[in-house]
Amino acid sequence: MTLYIFFLGLWLLLPGPAQLLAAGKEMTPPEEHLLASAYPAGEVLHYDVTWLGMTAGRLTMAVKQLDDRGELLALEITARTAGLLGKIYPVRDTFRVVVRGPARLPSHYRIDQHQGERRNIRTTIYNQERRLIVYQRNQDPVERFTVAGPVHNEFSAFYAMRIMPLALGKSVVIPTFADRERHDVEVMVEKIESIDSILGRRESLQVRPQLTFVGLYEKAGDPQIWLTDDQYRVPLRVRSRIAIGSLTATLTYYQGPAGEFPSP
Repeated sequence: MTLYIFFLGLWLLLPGPAQLLAAGKEMTPPEEHLLASAYPAGEVLHYDVTWLGMTAGRLTMAVKQLDDRGELLALEITARTAGLLGKIYPVRDTFRVVVRGPARLPSHYRIDQHQGERRNIRTTIYNQERRLIVYQRNQDPVERFTVAGPVHNEFSAFYAMRIMPLALGKSVVIPTFADRERHDVEVMVEKIESIDSILGRRESLQVRPQLTFVGLYEKAGDPQIWLTDDQYRVPLRVRSRIAIGSLTATLTYYQGPAGEFPSP
């Protein structure tokens, strides 16, 4: 089990035969004033992952600036198992997504997965202007896909959600390429509640991506994500049900525009 799956709302990239997909809904445009605070270069997030009350893994996510104007960014993520699970089934996966422009759409994506004694490298190139996606796993033949509009992948979609015009009872649309097609993923704010976190007690938006695809494993329900209800939209907690119980990621370290908050 790769730990990043549930944490990023199960937005998963699974390649298939090249095909032209029917046009869907338009992507909700981001709120530009949130780009510097909720999608900032230099932000670092650490999470502890628990399953059935036990430590299951750890996640680190960072945003790095690649150009002078801040229009080209890299999302760098590391996921690894920990505790007893880490001894039974050691996993260390690294992901790097290059995004560009105010919509933060992906242009390049590389996955390096170490699971037990196995290693897989996957590379995806997104030509958003030509609506073309090129994918290769290890030394397998290159596969090409044509889509009907701009698309995100699992990581760029998670970050894009933070800069959307979120409001209670309303939904936004984040088109995502998964399970061999373009999905119009709707993300809805279900309620606003106060939760305790390393940032203190904060008002948070409880959002739920409404998924119409399965991904790498049979999900048992849409994930829940708690974002601070402010200009930073810090992801404080993520919970996803799986076949047995649920996985919960809890923020243990934050560095960004809101300050620096280490775990007590």
